[in-house]
Amino acid sequence: MKQVLLIGFLLNMLAISAQVKISGRVTDNKNKVLAGASITLKNTYDGATSDSAGMYSFITSEKGIQILEVSITGYNLFTQIITIAGEPLGQNISLKEQITELKAVVISAGSFEASDKSKGAVLNSIDIVTTPSANGDVTSAFKSLPGTQQVGESEGLFVRGGTATESKIYMDGNLVNNFFYSSTPGIATRGRFNPFLFKGTVFSTGGYSALYGQALSSALILESTDLPERTQADLGISVLGVGGGIQHLAKNKKSSWGVSANYTNLWLAFNVIKQKQDFFRVPLANQADANFRIKTKNGGFLKYYGYISTNKTGFRNPDIDSLTLKDAFSISNVNTYQNINLKDRIGKGWKINTGLSFSTN
Repeated sequence: MKQVLLIGFLLNMLAISAQVKISGRVTDNKNKVLAGASITLKNTYDGATSDSAGMYSFITSEKGIQILEVSITGYNLFTQIITIAGEPLGQNISLKEQITELKAVVISAGSFEASDKSKGAVLNSIDIVTTPSANGDVTSAFKSLPGTQQVGESEGLFVRGGTATESKIYMDGNLVNNFFYSSTPGIATRGRFNPFLFKGTVFSTGGYSALYGQALSSALILESTDLPERTQADLGISVLGVGGGIQHLAKNKKSSWGVSANYTNLWLAFNVIKQKQDFFRVPLANQADANFRIKTKNGGFLKYYGYISTNKTGFRNPDIDSLTLKDAFSISNVNTYQNINLKDRIGKGWKINTGLSFSTN
């Protein structure tokens, strides 16, 4: 029995003597101690975490050439090749702070950016239509972001307590007036434009380019799609209406044109789902648009977008001064919007960015 215990003791001592202690101190490049850094030997389970004084130590049975890895949030990953022999190893570590800048990445061919998009929130068309509260509306998707307010009875973008007039909307650098359907009392209307018209939407509740000016609270910047990937047509039929369109890409892939039309009638929906308002004329809308895009030899684009819509609705609300009377509201609206824009290079080191927009309501 004594022999067995002696042999076990000797084996244990041999195992302990085969282990090597690795220790040191973790600091940054300004010699400030870093607590909570993870220190490990790569591809092993051996390691430790630095304490409040930046000190660490651990025991390992590994031998030979190993890779020491040190990581902590906010600093670059540190790797060092070390050789483990029989002697304790001291390894002080200095980490470099990781410089991180969140940037909006917009991949586009032949377009020129007019503002610093890294300072605003950027959503693509898929982000907009998949935001649960947006219902496929461009501006509603941004109302869920910090700095904006939800105002249920009025359309527009409200930023930090400002009015809707303090937020302007631009398409390809041109101001878009009458972006929303005409106002109705107590009901917030939607935007008129399909989110799939745009390759990127940029919204800033703080700083934005001086290009937009006008002492605004914010600017919603819409960049229209350049060229479609391929020629395609679509047709949709639902209980709310019918719509369809076509986008045609030229064989040389340097130009495209498209048209679409939609008819919406909410009669069936309002008969199934009762509304708070007493509608005597259910919402009815017709919309058509057309566009063309031409790619220039210098990689720029000439773009045109035209839109026309009509909508009618009418409803009654209780009169605030009478228990028996009601206030009737009716609207019959015709809206048009035209936008043409040219972005191109002219000569060495020069760019041209010009456009014109026109709207009636």
